[in-house]
Amino acid sequence: MQINSVQYKSHNTYKMPFNNGNKAFSAMKSSQFQGLDYFSVRKLKAPIEKFDSLSDFYKWALAKIKTDFAGKEYPARTDSIANSRQDIINQWMYGTLVNARQYSYAFILAILKDITKMLKPNNDDLPLIFNKRALLETSQDITAEIENNKNSTLSFMNIYKKNLLNLIPSFNSNEPQKWVVIKSVPNDPLNYDDNVTRLQLLSHRTWCTKTSTAMMHLMYGDIHILLENNEPRLAIRFFGDQIEEIQGVGNRGVVKKDIPIIEEYVARNGYILGEDVSREINKLKGK
Repeated sequence: MQINSVQYKSHNTYKMPFNNGNKAFSAMKSSQFQGLDYFSVRKLKAPIEKFDSLSDFYKWALAKIKTDFAGKEYPARTDSIANSRQDIINQWMYGTLVNARQYSYAFILAILKDITKMLKPNNDDLPLIFNKRALLETSQDITAEIENNKNSTLSFMNIYKKNLLNLIPSFNSNEPQKWVVIKSVPNDPLNYDDNVTRLQLLSHRTWCTKTSTAMMHLMYGDIHILLENNEPRLAIRFFGDQIEEIQGVGNRGVVKKDIPIIEEYVARNGYILGEDVSREINKLKGK
């Protein structure tokens, strides 16, 4: 019986030194895997004894992606959260399967399982947003750690979240209230991708800016977010130099108790209220 061997090269590219036509079956062993594939084998508890080659492993992972994730819905306590979940997962599916191309189906399967494991119908959890730079750095961190110690216990989510937060300045502060300005393409064209990430990370889970809609809004105007004890309370959306929308938590518009905060911020900075927003505020003040 011919024994399979796998020659590993950089970036998880492999050469299979045997002739497929004359090859006899030989179950793979965990020692034959390296880097992201080794990480994926452990995370997925993959039945490697059924695999004759890395190609078999990848085919198995792709089949699992199709059956377990393609077209799957993630219901939540509200339709808006369910829609946000689906939007974020679609970004992950597109970003890894279509756009990135440098990741194996096995690693993508491990990622999808990790980012969706907490999504239950009775909670409002959202997956972490997709960011290709944070994902690349995470894959490099995992590869380096496995090369250093194959027995390391690694959490994709923990490493990815750290790399995601490293892309933006820290907003944690002792201030009870703090306004954060996230600049749009017209005002900061070179940092558009990072600003989208900042907006998604700082948005309340019920806001559309938590999803891919953030990309569209930052094409036209800045967004200012009021953090209260480091949690989002209000978002002001500009179109050019005019305030077009004000959003509160729970996906609601302006509420009466927020009017003094809004008016003080607008007056202090000389901002212009759009007609609809001005009408909404005056209506609430008259009640």
